[in-house]
Amino acid sequence: MDTATIGGGCSLIIDAKELYYTVCKEQVSDRWMIFCCNAMRAEMAEPDDLIFDYANDTLLTVNYKLPRNSLRR
Repeated sequence: MDTATIGGGCSLIIDAKELYYTVCKEQVSDRWMIFCCNAMRAEMAEPDDLIFDYANDTLLTVNYKLPRNSLRR
């Protein structure tokens, strides 16, 4: 998120499935996806948006508003 902010971004979309694969480099496991989803939910602030895509089998996609410093609870 810091990199996106420094780059001038006003939002960042993170998909739990992509996050899991980036961190683990393994095939996505529903058993372990809950940890990515929990971390993503913990980072959410009031102005952030959940993205619902019923055609996609990801568990969670969030559009985080940037910069984060002003959004902390």
